[in-house]
Formats: sequence, C-alpha cells, structure tokens
Amino acid sequence: MTADAELWDRELAERAPRAPLLQSWGWGEVQSRAGWSVERLRISPGGAMASVQIRKVGLAREVYVPRGPLPATIEAIDGLVKWARRSRVAKIVVEPEASKDLRDPLKERGFTRTSPTQPQHTRIIKLLPPEKLLTTFRHGRRYNIRTGLKRGVVVEEGKDAAELARQSAAVERRESINLPDRRYYDLLLSLLPWCRTYTAFSPDKHEPLATVLVARHAGRAYSLFAGRSGAHPELMGNDLAWWSAISAAAEAGCDDFDLWGVPPPGAGPDHPWHGLGFFKSEFGGEEVAYAGSWELVLSTVGARLLSAERKTRAYIRGLKRNIP
Repeated sequence: MTADAELWDRELAERAPRAPLLQSWGWGEVQSRAGWSVERLRISPGGAMASVQIRKVGLAREVYVPRGPLPATIEAIDGLVKWARRSRVAKIVVEPEASKDLRDPLKERGFTRTSPTQPQHTRIIKLLPPEKLLTTFRHGRRYNIRTGLKRGVVVEEGKDAAELARQSAAVERRESINLPDRRYYDLLLSLLPWCRTYTAFSPDKHEPLATVLVARHAGRAYSLFAGRSGAHPELMGNDLAWWSAISAAAEAGCDDFDLWGVPPPGAGPDHPWHGLGFFKSEFGGEEVAYAGSWELVLSTVGARLLSAERKTRAYIRGLKRNIP
C-alpha cells in the first residue's frame, strides 16, 4: 500500500468502530478502474470522510457513496451535501452503514428512498476458533460440512477469477440474474489489499464445484461473490467452500464475517433470496439491517439526463444478454 492509502484507511478507522470495506482506499481503486471517477473527501467542519464515486453524463454528475460517509451521522451527510452543491452535482446517493434511525433525518432533508446497490440486510458471524465455531452452526450445515470432508472434497485458496466467473455463470443461468464478469473479479483480486477465492474440488477428477470470493478489511471478512456449478451435490462442495473461507478468516484473526446479503426479516418463500437466506442462516450469526439507499436530487434537469442514460445502458445489457 502507498503512504496515501495507509493514511486514508488509518483515518477511516478513527471514525468508526469498524471502517467498512467499501470506503477503503482499495475499494476506490477498484471502482476507478471499473468506470467511475473517485474522489476521497475530508469534509469540514467535523472531519468526516467519504470516498465518493462519480458518474458523468454530459455536464450532469451523479455521486454515489457506498457505506459512507464516516462517521455515519446526519451531520456528516449534511457536510457531504454542501460539498455536492458546491461541486454542481445533479444527484447524490448515499448508503450509510447506519441503522434505520437515520431514515427520518434523511427524509427531513429531502432525501427519498431508492433501490439499493449494496445489501440492506445482512448476517454477520462472530468468529471463534474453527473447532468451536463449527459447533455454533445449525445441524444441517454442520452435517453437510462434515460429510464433504469425509468424502474428500478439497478446497484451494487462491486468486482464481476465471473459475469464479465460470461458477457465477452457472448461477446466472439458473437464477436469471446478472453478476459481474471475470474482469471485475480480477480487479478485486488484484487491487484490494487482501482478497482471495476459495474453490472446492471433487476428490477424484479434481472437478471444480463451487467458489467463494472473500475480502478482508479492518478485522472483518466479507463474502462478496460466490458461484456453484450444481454438479455432484452429494459432495457438499458449496458448503466446504464457504466453510473454508469462514474458518480461514477465523484462523487469520478476523473478528467477524459478513455473509453479505440476506432477505429482509419476515420475507416469505416467494422472495428471490429465500433459498440463499436459509443457507446463510444455518451459519448462525446476527442479522443486521442498515438504513438503506437514499437519493437527493439537486438538479432536476441533470437527474433526468442521468436517468435516461442509465435506462439506455440497462436496455443494451438486456439485448446483449439475449444474444445467443
């Protein structure tokens, strides 16, 4: 890491009990190569900080602040809005790592709810030594992990963006969802200070079964992406990939593990994440809810231009997806 990166991450850690990965210097480096412009702000008065991602269409600019600013207070957001007005930003979107208590102050300042980019609900596991941690999982997950181990599944830690892309493509086909391509996984694995893949293989033909991508920052591990082919379910490869990622984080001294996205409390079987939520719930941990995604329009004309451009890009992506 450069001196600037070390200073930024150190100052972030002074402003929050657990500085979020998405405000780190490394995350900004990833996004700056994924199509965004990135500015790292120290907001006065008060000394709040925010790594902001900027998208420009003509003269209109949109600012997106993932899991920021820090600290996640309404005063820090007020300072961020003042900066946005001075900078002639058309629209600002914030997803602060704060509780629902921040919603009313945001509404009072003219913010409105918008579709989240990052998970609003997640599950975080308090890490223990692996032998103790496994006993805290629910019976079904413990059984699958132990079965996979008995059947000889091998998990390799590495930086295999290509395999993650293949495993993710299988999930895309099954679930009809959009996931990043290999290039984005390569950026994460090369630019984040600590990021690895955990790939489970069958014991006989060394066939890849599932892959989980994990980043670690400030004592927390994050399972950002995962995929599984669906082959040989009796080997429990998916369970073993996740268990290897979680237990490795525990052995490395991380305090907790963010499973990164679950359905909201009370969501029924019709929710698209129902199966995923059940799978993650069997690892235990505590469900956490954040304030959600909020936007403030500062220029109506500019916001319309940004919205039109976004719809066009989504339409083009849809066309490409349907090309055989």
